[in-house]
Amino acid sequence: MEKITGEFHRELEAAAASIRRANAVVVLTGAGVSAESGLPTFRSGQDGMWQTEDVRNFAYPDGYRRNAARAWEWYAHRAAAAARAMPNAAHHALADLERRVREFLLITQNIDGLHQRAGSRTVLELHGNLLRTRCFGCETLGTWPEPLTAPVCESCGGLRRPDVVFFQEDLPVRAMARAQAAALDCDVLISVGTSNVVWPAAEIPQYALSGGAEVLIVNTEMRGQPEGNHVSHLHGPAGEVLPRLLELAWPQS
Repeated sequence: MEKITGEFHRELEAAAASIRRANAVVVLTGAGVSAESGLPTFRSGQDGMWQTEDVRNFAYPDGYRRNAARAWEWYAHRAAAAARAMPNAAHHALADLERRVREFLLITQNIDGLHQRAGSRTVLELHGNLLRTRCFGCETLGTWPEPLTAPVCESCGGLRRPDVVFFQEDLPVRAMARAQAAALDCDVLISVGTSNVVWPAAEIPQYALSGGAEVLIVNTEMRGQPEGNHVSHLHGPAGEVLPRLLELAWPQS
C-alpha cells in the first residue's frame, strides 16, 4: 500500500469525509477482496482458478453437462475451500460500515459468502453463491452433500450444479435492476477489488456517476478504472485501505 502521507493521505481524508456525510452508500466488490482471504481470482496470476482447467469444460452450461461428474467434484472442492476461508479485514470493515450509514447495499460479484460471515446483512449476490447447489431442471436449491454423491436432484432426478452464474447465462434480472437503482440513488459508491471492465457489473459505477455520486475505487490495479472529477483512486489492498477509511471517517469510535 502507498504510504499514508502527503497527497494520498489527503485523498483518504477527502474520501472519508464523503463517506461520513453520505446518507446512502453502495459498495461493489469483486474477486480482489476474496483474494486477501486466500481464494484465487478468476484467472489472473499463478493462482487463477482457470490456470489448470479449461473454463469451457466447467463454467459453460453445455460443458458442465458434458463433464458433469468431474465438474461437480471440482466445484465441490472449491466450495469446501470457500467454507474454510476466513473473512479478512476488508470484509469486517464493510460490515462495520453498514452499521454506520443510514442506507446501505453491498453488491458483490463474489460467490464465497464471506461478506455474510463477516456480518454484512444487506448483500446482493450478482453471481450466485458457491455454497449452494441448484437443479438445472426444477431450480430446487440445496447444499453440498456429505459425503459427496452423484449430482442428481432428489426432487426431479435432474442434474445438479453450483448455484452460480455460468458463462452464456444472464445475471439475475431483479438483482441487476436493484443494483442499478441503488447506484443511481446513492451518495457514495465504493468499488473494491474489481477491475470494472466486465459487463454488466462494470456499469454499476457508471450509474452512480450519472446520479451525481462520488465513486471511490479501492484496488491494487487502477488500469481501466473509471476516471472523472467525481472519481477517487485509492490504490492499495482493500484490507488496509478500508479500515483506514473508517478510522478517518469516525475517529472517535
